[in-house]
Amino acid sequence: MSRIELLSPAGGMEALHAAVQNGADAVYLGEKSFSARQSADNFENNELKEAVKYAHGRGTRVYLAMNTLVSDKELSLFEKGVTNAVACGVDALIVQDFGAAEMIRNVCPSMPLHASTQMSAHNEKDVEYLLKRGFSRVVLARELEMEEIEKIYRNTRASLEVFVHGALCVCVSGQCLMSSFIGGRSGNRGRCAQPCRQLYTAEGRKGYFLSPRDLCLLDEIKSLDDIGVDSLKIEGRMKSPEYVATVTGMYRKYLDNPKKATADDIKELEKIFVRGDGFTKAYYAKVNTPEMMNYSISNDGISYRSDKEILKKAQATYREGVENKKVPVTGYFRMRMGEGVMLTLSDGVNTAASYGPEPEVALNKPLDCEAIQDRIGKTGQTPFVLEYLECDIDNGLILSAKDMNALRRECTDFLLEMREAVEKREVTDFEYNYRKRERNNYKIAVSVINEAQIEGCKNADYIYMPLSLFEKSEKQENYIVELPKVTYDVKKYIERLKKAGAKKVSASTYGLAKALVSEGFECMGNYGLNVYNAVSACEYAKEGIGHITLSPELSCDDIRRICKNTDAVCEVIAYGRQMMMTTRACLIKGVRKRCECDTPLYLSDKTGAEFLVYSDKNEHINTLYNSAVTFMADRRDVFEKMGVDFIRLVFTDEGKNAIEKIIGMYDGSIEPQLPKNFTRGYFNWGKNR
Repeated sequence: MSRIELLSPAGGMEALHAAVQNGADAVYLGEKSFSARQSADNFENNELKEAVKYAHGRGTRVYLAMNTLVSDKELSLFEKGVTNAVACGVDALIVQDFGAAEMIRNVCPSMPLHASTQMSAHNEKDVEYLLKRGFSRVVLARELEMEEIEKIYRNTRASLEVFVHGALCVCVSGQCLMSSFIGGRSGNRGRCAQPCRQLYTAEGRKGYFLSPRDLCLLDEIKSLDDIGVDSLKIEGRMKSPEYVATVTGMYRKYLDNPKKATADDIKELEKIFVRGDGFTKAYYAKVNTPEMMNYSISNDGISYRSDKEILKKAQATYREGVENKKVPVTGYFRMRMGEGVMLTLSDGVNTAASYGPEPEVALNKPLDCEAIQDRIGKTGQTPFVLEYLECDIDNGLILSAKDMNALRRECTDFLLEMREAVEKREVTDFEYNYRKRERNNYKIAVSVINEAQIEGCKNADYIYMPLSLFEKSEKQENYIVELPKVTYDVKKYIERLKKAGAKKVSASTYGLAKALVSEGFECMGNYGLNVYNAVSACEYAKEGIGHITLSPELSCDDIRRICKNTDAVCEVIAYGRQMMMTTRACLIKGVRKRCECDTPLYLSDKTGAEFLVYSDKNEHINTLYNSAVTFMADRRDVFEKMGVDFIRLVFTDEGKNAIEKIIGMYDGSIEPQLPKNFTRGYFNWGKNR
């Protein structure tokens, strides 16, 4: 099982020590500006240098998470972060933003890139495309079943990383806008306020309907190995060092000796931290709502259940001076009459040498190979363990214990310095050839979800609709099939699109979009692609995805910058209930205790805000929409100033007459009337939060 990497979180230096000393093969950590866990301690530049030195000295790799969305005005700061990371010697960068990834390839082509789970890769086409774009590893979306992971590996042979322990998001990673739109704290920007962990009311019931249990796949290590997973990832950059030590040590134990986990070991993991009254294997084992959810225990009520003995046990594994993580070394010791002694130690890559004084003639007991190996092997306060020592000695000689200790200490110090040395990587300044064009007045696109709504959209230039609705409609040139945000079976969708006669298709993941272009469809990139800067927009246009719906989390200034610096057709969401969560969990079943996917559901929070939940009964994907509608009909001038090509009006529970009226407000033929419950979204903020 040693081929599988154990990857542990490090929210700060103490947690990093805990991970390394308990057997992590690699750690992932964040830097201050662009980490998806901004509330973790994270690492300043000097701290990052020390962290990498400490880890590398003990044979542990370091992956730096720079996995937030990056705006155009932040690209220079991001570039500085990349060059600092290279100078510190990190082994790979974890990235979410497509444009940021392109920058890294431009600035430091030799730096390995890992696609963050925030990139929402959940089918083989997504993974295949990310590999072609230069990613060496893909962190898969967390809602995949075992067979789906196996299918991805079988069809791509990619290096795959899978979350095996810790908190689960109810929403597909990278696709959640709930914290962002109700509180201005974006999960895609590392500031999630976790509204999913709050109490909600629905149809007379109260519960934590959006809160999953914590994941534990300790019993699935063998199956993960069998299907080709390369890295097992423990969640927890916000967790304590004791948590990191305990969970890392437990997974190390079962990686080294795969077997069914004992009840006592599972209980120890629960005591250090668990959300709810037990763990879940979740989607990996096809466990879904309500079994994987934590309906009854509040986020505030979750506590560390560890007794003092468990905490003391964890702390003892990484306290100062403890060296559990040992690097095996071999050595050569030479001691001859009339010349200084020499010791070399090698870890298989690096070889260090130290020299001592001439030995003396022994009056009593001379040194032999066994005695020398015993003295050189006393490496307890170092990260090394001596496996074998070759001795080349003359008989009848002796060297003092003081000189022998100094020789060993100097040699291990030299070897540690060699292991800590930073790998040199070439770095250049970021230069990018932006593709620009002139723009005309904006046009109006709309999204509908049922047949009756189409009748109210006669004045729209484009009409987005689900594939199931397109299949039974009378086809029009301005119809666009809007595929779900998550598409597990790409082949099935392409076959249905061809059979239905679709020409224009909107996709929310990288690989699916590129696959559609390859199959001859005119592909629009939906806002699930999280296009947050002009580099991303330009790169998609180069790939044949020339019509992009920009991220709904962009300010007006940011949108203007993108439109100014790309030739892609730029669209923004200008009206409607914003889609805030896409989830494989059946939220409707969680409330009603049965699947009634034909009837929408409303979840109310403590303020009385009602969030609409729809279910796609074909894919059994649930979508949660904002309680307030985005409304900008009385501020249409901002779209002209930004230079967008299309504004999109998203219709969910609106009827035909309401749709006709709203379109009229946006095309200027009807005087705008403010709704009772509306938001300006990010259009109202000059600065992103």
